[in-house]
Amino acid sequence: MRTAVIDAPRSLSVISASRPTVGPRDVLVRIAYVGLCGTDLELAHGTSQYLVDGRASYPHRFGHEWVGSVVTTGVAVDDLAVGEVVTGSTMIHCQSCRECSAGRRNLCSGLCEVGLYGWPGAAADFLAMPRHAVVSLGRPDGGPRPAHVLIEPLVTVLEALAHTELAPGTTVLVVGAGTIGSLAAVVLSRYPVTVEILEPGALPHLDPLSYRRHHRSPSEVASRAYDVVVECSGAPGMLGESLRAAVPGGLCLLVGVAVGAESVDPAVIALDGLRIVGVRHGVDHYHRAARLVTESGAQFDALVDEVVPLRQVDRAFALLERGRTRPKVVIDLG
Repeated sequence: MRTAVIDAPRSLSVISASRPTVGPRDVLVRIAYVGLCGTDLELAHGTSQYLVDGRASYPHRFGHEWVGSVVTTGVAVDDLAVGEVVTGSTMIHCQSCRECSAGRRNLCSGLCEVGLYGWPGAAADFLAMPRHAVVSLGRPDGGPRPAHVLIEPLVTVLEALAHTELAPGTTVLVVGAGTIGSLAAVVLSRYPVTVEILEPGALPHLDPLSYRRHHRSPSEVASRAYDVVVECSGAPGMLGESLRAAVPGGLCLLVGVAVGAESVDPAVIALDGLRIVGVRHGVDHYHRAARLVTESGAQFDALVDEVVPLRQVDRAFALLERGRTRPKVVIDLG
């Protein structure tokens, strides 16, 4: 089968690999589409923390946002049929550690991650997955769509918003309008809340009626004005800006992963009674995310910039780095 790999920093290729075998509780999926994200770009640049700490090495088979169709199942799997459209969790939880046993599967201490460490990536014709990490989309009209790759990042947004109480009139600032920030804006448009977005770039992919104001610089954002701040950028200095924007008693949801240490004033956090919640994926939200993307297709289709064939994997990464006008670049395995 074909598989795309990162051979070395800024070197990608498509090679031939053996088709994966299927255990009794596994599912073999023919991959249709794979989404690219900032983590993949860091791996391609050689700057990823996964490479630094030894959890990944070259050649690296990437791809953790994916959708495909069931080819076959193991003998112990009786609830998926051949041809069903499926996606799967990036984080494959162990099901047996203390966190999993307590229902905190997104905090699993024995997990591995598809296309990151411990499990081959989905940028290949076929991917084997354990059944418990696979979610069925049924047989949607038209089969797999490029926007289905957004289910994986969407679950993190849903996990973030699960920590909020979005009552009518709640003011929300979304920091960053990449994939995660844009998904947050799309989901928040379903609530009776007021949304503003801090993003230096344009927003052609978002319905202008889904947010009240677009700020291009932190200097345009009012201090102590937002009940909830969803920090999705991970950009330098944005943690401090997010805390500055929150009302006393406000909530700051940290979804974006900063590339370096940030400095904040703990006195501000204490005296303003601010709450900060770190958001680590959303293992328990895949079914809801799949329904949202399937039922509200146009909103999610609008986030896809370009669909690139596997043989042009270099161009896909070039678009991801500097050529996009919309958040998501997708690789077509067809």
